Amino acid sequence: MKRSCVLVLATFLVVLTTAAFAAPPDPAPPVPPQMQGPWGQGGAHPQMQGPWGGPARHRLAAFLNLTQEQRDKMKEIRSRFQADTHDLKYDIGLKRLEMRKVFTDPKTDDQTLLAKQKELGMLVQKLMERRGQMKIEWRHVLTPEQIQKLDRMPKGRGMRHHPGM
Repeated sequence: MKRSCVLVLATFLVVLTTAAFAAPPDPAPPVPPQMQGPWGQGGAHPQMQGPWGGPARHRLAAFLNLTQEQRDKMKEIRSRFQADTHDLKYDIGLKRLEMRKVFTDPKTDDQTLLAKQKELGMLVQKLMERRGQMKIEWRHVLTPEQIQKLDRMPKGRGMRHHPGM
């Protein structure tokens, strides 16, 4: 008797979970053609999510009604920024690993930790300054009307930590 009850209960649970997982997922809203890219409907490589990276970049271009010439100039500026900061980003990654190693060593004194944190902070500050320079170069590509319109751009994913420009 016990064996048949367990068998019935197990069958019931299998049928129930199969039915629950067999339901199709909710369909995602369609992505406009200008936001589609070579990596799928998101429009950009997954690592390009950031302030004006990925879909946010496409929303910016659509919101400001950028010409193809403006888009090309901004793309060239972004490519130059990525090439210029590649080594700096690598150094930041190494410094973070070094910082983690030093931080988890119980023998490390406070002064060493603070010195490593200061080195990491200086590298991050350099990256932020270069990113600011890139945005200033982008600003030179925009018309005065487009610059004024930036403040009215709705904030969305990828822009929440970088309000405005």
